[in-house]
Amino acid sequence: MKIAIIGASGFVGKATVTEALKNNHQVIAISRHGQFEENSNLNVLHHDINDWQSLAPKIRDVDLIISTFNPGWKDPNLYEDFLTGAHSVNQLAKSLKKRVIIVGGAGSLFSQQTNRQLFVDADINFQNMVRGAFELYEELIKDDSFDWTFVSPALDLNADKPNYNYNVGGDYVLYNTEGESKISIYDLADLLISIAPAKHLIHKRVTLANK
Repeated sequence: MKIAIIGASGFVGKATVTEALKNNHQVIAISRHGQFEENSNLNVLHHDINDWQSLAPKIRDVDLIISTFNPGWKDPNLYEDFLTGAHSVNQLAKSLKKRVIIVGGAGSLFSQQTNRQLFVDADINFQNMVRGAFELYEELIKDDSFDWTFVSPALDLNADKPNYNYNVGGDYVLYNTEGESKISIYDLADLLISIAPAKHLIHKRVTLANK
């Protein structure tokens, strides 16, 4: 499969590039300035996703788009920049008529205790951080004009070693046997490459957490 990975030099993006190459996929890594180790199956495109119109012809032959786009938690305009970039990704996917897998946050997941979305009951600091991803998902669930899958990682997304042994769910936060909701970026990357592309997950949300 030929996969375009947007935000390829970021926290989740790099792990996803590595996982895709490990599984012998052809990868187009899209980032503004990222540097990557050479690989015969890797093509690097330095490009701003907000200029999606000029990016489209460069990736017209991909089978799948994976967006790990995030402007960064320290971005003072995080909310605006996240939604601008996310909407650009969606416009790109629509124009190319390509399936897109979007990595968002856990804020729109439902609590098993309250049956309410985490965002609704969170403190203002958390809401400010995840508001963009929350609103993006609320938009997506009303839009079936293109093929999307939304991936919400566990609450604690870390760089621990992968164990490739995790639970997969839908709209509710998952917890391990110790009551923790956590997952490694490497296990997340495994799901993005091996599970999320399944056709039955089109117009669905998927989540994961350590067992």
